[in-house]
Amino acid sequence: MNRITFDNNLILIATRNANYKIPINDIIYIESDLRIINIYTSDNTYTFYEKLDTLEQGLTGYGFIRCHQSYLVSASHILCFDNHLLQLNDSEITIPVSRQHKQEIRRYMQQTGQHGILTCIEGQYAGYSVKMKPEQRILIGRDGNLCDIVIQIPLISRLHCEITFHEDISQYEITDRSSNGTFIYGDVRLIPKQHYAVEPGTELCFGDTTTIFKLL
Repeated sequence: MNRITFDNNLILIATRNANYKIPINDIIYIESDLRIINIYTSDNTYTFYEKLDTLEQGLTGYGFIRCHQSYLVSASHILCFDNHLLQLNDSEITIPVSRQHKQEIRRYMQQTGQHGILTCIEGQYAGYSVKMKPEQRILIGRDGNLCDIVIQIPLISRLHCEITFHEDISQYEITDRSSNGTFIYGDVRLIPKQHYAVEPGTELCFGDTTTIFKLL
């Protein structure tokens, strides 16, 4: 039988064949497949037999979110949620989100006091959320070769706009690059190529005013 302990920001695992000492801060996500646990870090994968519920309980308070019966994800590594999948930072990895866990993921992505987030509050992308790294310029549009965030809605340009989150002053900088306009609160159209500073809570439309996004 395996022995697992959680101590001093480490998971200590003793199995019949190996001993692991895994820094909890290094864990990206944990996958369960028929009682086989895979813990993924940026450098290694650790495999052993255990219940995912045991890992979830032991990692309470460390910032992990259960998104599926087979997955436990470090919240700090979540980049975006499209109502079906989580995309993780700096990778092509996507994690499924089951129906029973969707509300929990939405609450996390839209929780009060958490800034650096663009979320859709109305329209065909409702529930879609993206986390922004401070000072990282995010390009939004319909062309995946040009943009970081791809949105396929009417009137959006191949490269529609760019947004930067300035964490030190808790503001967003927005620059419109489109032909059909970026709108604040649905009716104020931004002048193309001019930089605008806006506060958390600002509502945006990208060309199509029936789909509303909000900066949290």
